[in-house]
Amino acid sequence: MAKVPVIDLDADPELEGRRVWGILRDEGYFYLTGSKVADVDLEKLVAVAEEFFRMPVSEKMKFHISGSACHRGYYPPGEEGPADGIPDLKEGYDSGLFEIRSGRDDHTISSPGCSPPVPGFLATVNSYHSAMTDIAHALSMVVAHAIGMPDRFFLDRSQNPPNQLRLLHYPASPTPRQGVGTHKDFECFTLLASTGPGLEVERSDGTWILVPPRQDTLVVTTGEMLEILTNGALLAARHRVGWVREDRYSFPYFFSLDRNILVEPLDRFVGPVGTHYASLTAGDHLEARTSQVFRYLRNREQGKREHLQQQS
Repeated sequence: MAKVPVIDLDADPELEGRRVWGILRDEGYFYLTGSKVADVDLEKLVAVAEEFFRMPVSEKMKFHISGSACHRGYYPPGEEGPADGIPDLKEGYDSGLFEIRSGRDDHTISSPGCSPPVPGFLATVNSYHSAMTDIAHALSMVVAHAIGMPDRFFLDRSQNPPNQLRLLHYPASPTPRQGVGTHKDFECFTLLASTGPGLEVERSDGTWILVPPRQDTLVVTTGEMLEILTNGALLAARHRVGWVREDRYSFPYFFSLDRNILVEPLDRFVGPVGTHYASLTAGDHLEARTSQVFRYLRNREQGKREHLQQQS
C-alpha cells in the first residue's frame, strides 16, 4: 500500500506550500494534522448524525432537500448519482451555516423549522461547520503558496462562500456494493472526517489507494475549481467509496469561492498544460454540476422542458 503524505497545518505556510504543490500535482490528496485539527469535536457531530439517521424515513423525508430554496436538507439512498450510472448507497443531510434570521440567501438555512428535531443538532452542526471553516482558511494560505499566489488569494475570494457540510450515512452492506461511484468534488478542496474505512482515491498511475481515517487528522482532496484555476496542472482527485461492511458516517466539508467569483485559469497557468476550461462563476459551476447528480434537480429541469414544449 502506498504511503499517504501528511501536511502539518502548524508548520510555516510557505514551506508547507512547497511540499503541497508536489503532493497535489502527483496525487491530489493528503492527511492534514495540526492543533486546529486535533481540537475538532467529531464525537458530538457523530452523535447527532446517528440520532437523525435513526429516525423513520417518513420523518426524515419531511426535511427532503427538494423543499429547500438553497439545496439544503435530507436525501435518501438513490437520490444522488449520475442519471446513467448506479445511484449512491448513502443517505445524507446537506447543510450550510444555520442561522436564525429574517430573509434568506442561497446558502443559509434561515428558519429553525429547517433543523431536524434532534437535541443539539443546530448548535453542533453550526459549531463543526465553523471549525472546518477556520481550518479551511488556514489551509487555503498553504494552497495559495503552493500555486504561487499571495497567501490571501483564496481568502479574498471567499468572503461569503456557499461552503457545504454534508452529514452522510453509509449503511452496512452484507454483500459487496458500491457506496459512492467514482467522482470529483466541485469546489477548491475538501476536508473529510469519517468513522470508518471506505474512501478510495485514484493515484496518478491509475491505481487506487485506501485512505482510512486516522486519529486527529482530516483527509484533504482537491476539487474542480482548483483544477480550473491551475489549467489542469493540479487535477481534481478522483475518488469513490467502496464496500462498507459496517455502518459508516462521513462528514465532508467543501471549500468554495464566492458565488460571483470567475473561475478560470490564472495567468501564470495559461498555456498547453490542460484542456480548455470554460470561464464560469463559482455559483454557476456549482449549480451546473449539482444539477447533474441529484435526481430531484434533474426531474425539475425535465419538468420545465416539458412545460415549455407544451406551451410552444
